[in-house]
Amino acid sequence: MVIKKKIGLIIGSGELATYCMEQLLILGYEITIVRLPCSKVKIKKNLDRIDLKYEEINETFSLLKQRQIDDIALIGYMERPKIDFSKVNYGSQILLSKVFSILNKGDGEIFSAVTQMFANQNFTLVKVQDLLPELILDSGTYGSAPISKKVLKEIKAGVKIFLSYAGLDIGQSLIFQNGHCLGLETITGTDEMIKAVINFRQKNNKRPKEILSGGILIKGSKPRQVLDIDTPVIGPDTIKLAKNAKLNGLVIESNKVILVNRDLIIDTLRSHNMFLASIKFFG
Repeated sequence: MVIKKKIGLIIGSGELATYCMEQLLILGYEITIVRLPCSKVKIKKNLDRIDLKYEEINETFSLLKQRQIDDIALIGYMERPKIDFSKVNYGSQILLSKVFSILNKGDGEIFSAVTQMFANQNFTLVKVQDLLPELILDSGTYGSAPISKKVLKEIKAGVKIFLSYAGLDIGQSLIFQNGHCLGLETITGTDEMIKAVINFRQKNNKRPKEILSGGILIKGSKPRQVLDIDTPVIGPDTIKLAKNAKLNGLVIESNKVILVNRDLIIDTLRSHNMFLASIKFFG
């Protein structure tokens, strides 16, 4: 008799959550879904599911322990929690005390506190990219034809700007062209940043051609980012937006950016004659 490995998946929103649920089921995992209040992901009826309420998070932890689940993976986009403090039960107050005190801090500090909360409850946080190694890329070039020396020089300059920006703990991506930053990711996310560039170019279509096309999307991790639960993600929809923005290609941090449906992304880039470079950003 084959004993299936149990895992709890705490899911937010986005393509990644759906993709990972499907792939882990194919691999034979016995999964329990813990759905965050912000999640809009559809869950199959036959899957074990818990709808989490932050005000009663201690009860969710108790249910996971009853199911003998030790490993937890956090997947998908997660909004900052909206908590009705008047309804938080006593057990949850104890669990969330550290998180409460830093809700106005940067993402890095919040995720570090969340990581410690899980550790204190004897759960092991598992990186989804360790469960599904095909989600990430080693260093190399993918997509369309080889990258020219001119573009390599531009990539080097863009990554240098990205590293300065990433240290501010604001976002995980930017758009760079000819020494200029066309867009910076904020709390609204990568796709909204790209849409802003699309909107600018459509409204300024009488400007010089070199302003209305070209540029590189650069995406990676922040220096203090907790990659166990907060990993940069790119999906097929981001590639479509990058094409609509008339970007030349993408640069991602090797082994630290998740690609949802990697083969589809690479095929799409090739069909649009766009490049993808996966490189080390630090060290």
